[in-house]
Amino acid sequence: MTRVLVAPVHSHISNREYGKSYNILNNLQDSTFQIDAYVGEALTTIEPDNVTLREFHTQNRLKYYGQCFKQVAKDFSDGNVDIYHHMNLSYRWFNPVLLTGIGSDTPTVLGPCQGGHEIMSEEFNTLLGGILNREPPMAVSNALYYPLNAIRDTTIDPIRMGLFQQTLVAADRIIVVHEDAKSLYTKFVDEAKVEVIPLGVDPELFDFQERSETQELVAIGRLDRRKGYDILLEALAQIATQFPQVHLNIFGQGPKEESLRKQAEQLEISDHITFHGYVDQSVLRDYLAEARAFVHPSRSESFSLVRLEAMAVGCPVVISNTDGAHEMVRDGKEGFVVPTESAEAITDAVTALLADFDLASGIGRRARERVEEKYDWRTIGQQYLDVYKDLQTKD
Repeated sequence: MTRVLVAPVHSHISNREYGKSYNILNNLQDSTFQIDAYVGEALTTIEPDNVTLREFHTQNRLKYYGQCFKQVAKDFSDGNVDIYHHMNLSYRWFNPVLLTGIGSDTPTVLGPCQGGHEIMSEEFNTLLGGILNREPPMAVSNALYYPLNAIRDTTIDPIRMGLFQQTLVAADRIIVVHEDAKSLYTKFVDEAKVEVIPLGVDPELFDFQERSETQELVAIGRLDRRKGYDILLEALAQIATQFPQVHLNIFGQGPKEESLRKQAEQLEISDHITFHGYVDQSVLRDYLAEARAFVHPSRSESFSLVRLEAMAVGCPVVISNTDGAHEMVRDGKEGFVVPTESAEAITDAVTALLADFDLASGIGRRARERVEEKYDWRTIGQQYLDVYKDLQTKD
């Protein structure tokens, strides 16, 4: 039996919400492979009997990665790794074990890999909280954020990009989540190394629903600047002049909630919005099932699973043109792809869906078909197994 070592995976692995690591591992059933995945802490179990989660019993990221890479190096030295898979390599990061040359004869996979985007101050606060085990006050994290940004741009990034490229060169296969990411990664390595395998959803968790005559809209995501809610509220003010019964349901928490509420008051659309905060995923599915449209106006996304979830229930989507958007949604067929920062384009797309029930219904049905054809976790798991088999043959 071929042993596949998957490490690092994540400081914790869970089947809640958007657990991409869990969903990939949970769909790797194949008796020809023994897959050992090193995680900080397992908050769930894995179904395939050929996949084993090995815990370091910590959710602290620094401790997890330190212990994980130490164990990976030992496994390579012991010679008991047939295929090595570094899951979730972040853009501009690196694998210290691969850089040493240990295990250079072992077929190596990196991925899923995504494009990078700037870490905003609110996200830095969350990242710092993960290291400290509690989020510090924003004033404290901001005192670090801006000086560290300057140091990063001039000193750290050039070094880190060099190590990142060396890590990519050391791999035999790099799995990216869409063609936009492929274009990015082929700047560093030969295109033959790079393969597109998207992230996905479990269609069985999302019952398809035909659209109703409702004028309810749904938006989901952290309430921060990146998600573009301020643009959506500008659009909603225009939409409400044409459709006075329109209502926007916003799900999520974050540092911009107060300013968004004030913006809604200034635009005189407070009665058209409900801020639901954080709710269970089952509640989100119910709202998506009844909504006329899901609107996602992000300024930046590396890959958005929530867009797929809306499509899975048959909800027409209006999404901003971030990385991979046109690959996920063919404009006018499974939804509408609009320019970022454009309230006018959001207004036009949403009003088209509100005005034409048949249009919304057809788009919703095609959205579900798109998910079933391309974004089913079961299909994606098989694609990862095919990569392992291909490397096994070439070994």
